[in-house]
Amino acid sequence: MKNLRAIPGFEGHYGMSSTGDVYRLSTVDQRGHKRNQRSLRASMHGRGYLYVRLSLHGERKMYSLNTLIRKTFPEATTLLSVVS
Repeated sequence: MKNLRAIPGFEGHYGMSSTGDVYRLSTVDQRGHKRNQRSLRASMHGRGYLYVRLSLHGERKMYSLNTLIRKTFPEATTLLSVVS
């Protein structure tokens, strides 16, 4: 498995690889059911941006893949802004 970094605000629940793949981490839910790690599929929404749906404590919300990358890998986004 690739090295995953925890997504800020979703530590222990979701992780992101350096290639931009989002994973749900292995956890046990409130009812005691084991949830295995799996890759989440991004969907195109709105003006062509990729989004993933993340949930925490029963609340689901759509997050832009670009936003999650900026939050999870802040050092990479600062390097990109310097280059461009």
